[in-house]
Amino acid sequence: MANTRTSMVVQQEIQRLKGLKHSQRKVSLLLGINRETVRSYWHQQSVIDPAKSPAWTAEIDWGYVQEEIKNKVPIKILYLELSETTELPTYSSFCRQCSKFVELRKEAKTNITSHIVRRPGESVETDYSGGSIDIYSVSTGEIISTELFVGTMSNSSKIYAEFSMSQKLEDWIESHNRMYKYYGGVPKYEITDNLKSAVNKTDRYDPEINRTFYDMARHYGLAIDPADARCPKHKPNVEKSVDIIQADFFPRVRNRTFTSLRELNKCLWDYLEIKNAETMKEKGESRNFFFEKEKPLLSALPENPYEICYWKKAKIHPDCCFQFKKNFYSVPYRYASSEVELKYNSRVVYVYCDLELIKCHSISKGQGHFVVDEKDYPEKAMIDTNIHLQYAQKSAAKIGENTLALVEKLIKMPRFPLKNLRKVQAVVGLRKQYSAEAMESAAMSALELNKHSYNFIKSCAKNYRPPVAETTLKAPQRSLELICLQGGKR
Repeated sequence: MANTRTSMVVQQEIQRLKGLKHSQRKVSLLLGINRETVRSYWHQQSVIDPAKSPAWTAEIDWGYVQEEIKNKVPIKILYLELSETTELPTYSSFCRQCSKFVELRKEAKTNITSHIVRRPGESVETDYSGGSIDIYSVSTGEIISTELFVGTMSNSSKIYAEFSMSQKLEDWIESHNRMYKYYGGVPKYEITDNLKSAVNKTDRYDPEINRTFYDMARHYGLAIDPADARCPKHKPNVEKSVDIIQADFFPRVRNRTFTSLRELNKCLWDYLEIKNAETMKEKGESRNFFFEKEKPLLSALPENPYEICYWKKAKIHPDCCFQFKKNFYSVPYRYASSEVELKYNSRVVYVYCDLELIKCHSISKGQGHFVVDEKDYPEKAMIDTNIHLQYAQKSAAKIGENTLALVEKLIKMPRFPLKNLRKVQAVVGLRKQYSAEAMESAAMSALELNKHSYNFIKSCAKNYRPPVAETTLKAPQRSLELICLQGGKR
């Protein structure tokens, strides 16, 4: 065995690894051969003889190729780019020569998985990519980061993707609107990632879906089925789509500079048109081919895309109103003192009690306005027996006659009798800050001048001054007997 000649392939590999700055010991371990054999071929001339290699290999900057491969640029992309400036052979021949000059990445070990059957029109998978492309702002000169949203039909594998400015709820919902418009229909359910815009709290059995995202799903008529946390195999199709875009599209545009989100998305959508029409090796047909069979099974889109809404809780005051953005809106009186949920957007606020829609109002601009419906208030007989009004009247009577007269006048004002309940309670509450005399004086001024605003009544009470005693108004008098003149007699 000592006289056995080392093959040319091994000699070439020794020289190649030496060029990559590996030690003799490392080369011996990598090739599984004796260190003495490595040492015997270590100092000889490189066995990669340019004269014996194809002529086109001399025109290639293999150092650049090696660096790009380290940056995870696929060899196929490099082959297409180099073909534009150099006459290259077939792709397989290029790969054989490339293996002689550069160190290729080793393929990761494949994990064994089971096949999941996805029926046509049944589901769509969505996710955000781990990497993205930055935008250069011409106006400010800053670099703006973006996020890549990807959606994939589980059966046909047709890809939709777009770049957005963030993963926030607004961008998440708008990306879904455009995705369903792109597909022209809605599947039965969506398998999504566990980002905060989709899932408030992850749980293997009962995940808590974001309220707005759930409302969007109800608008489109589909169910939400979040994948388990840290289980990408539950949404393998979109994971593969993300890998395709990262491994194929990103390298193609790595040397381009985008100055707007619209320009970046236009480039991505052009790429997807080609990719979806491209034949898949494992299936023998394109994604578009399978999607044409899947599309008739999708549910129809609603007339309008979903308009993002937000949710919050509110308390109905005894005056049958709730406060929203510093304005007041009425609901039917039977819901007074109840806790309700508000669903609102930029135009309308909807009121729900126990999942039942009880009222909706157009949002009023400004502050301190009452948006009320006369039908929401009870009849006069019920107003008179309102416990809150009775309590306010008793409290006013304890202060004085003028305060009671003012409170009764506010209660009996025309239109919406309960509208002034908040003001009545606030006026009576001034007794905690000012004396009964000050309150009585303020009430008298309000009645005489017919000014009923809370600020006027409070100002009068604040500026009240007790009347001065009559004796203090007289000028002081001195007895002449007590006046001593200089040099005079007393």
